[in-house]
Amino acid sequence: MDLSSYNLPQLYQLQKDIDREIENRKVTDKHNLLVEIQNLAAAKGFSLNEVFGAEVGKKAGKKAPSAGKAQFRNPADANQTWSGRGRKPQWALDWINSGKSIDDLRI
Repeated sequence: MDLSSYNLPQLYQLQKDIDREIENRKVTDKHNLLVEIQNLAAAKGFSLNEVFGAEVGKKAGKKAPSAGKAQFRNPADANQTWSGRGRKPQWALDWINSGKSIDDLRI
């Protein structure tokens, strides 16, 4: 494939298109392989759970990240809490900017 006639924006677009196609093919090929393995296992009288000993299609040992337990509460709205992790919510920033201590908001 001769790419010398392409300008730079066209080459970048081609690169994006290739990356997208690679990802699509990986998903499709993985799905097709799973179907083939399921059919092979079924032909031998097994389920994939019996063959692999775990639920297929689920990541073993991975938990969803926890939002964390609320450590701070907005005194103006008790429904608004913050775990102390990540960005401070605006109400906490306003509290601190007014010269008050964040520890006053601690639950």
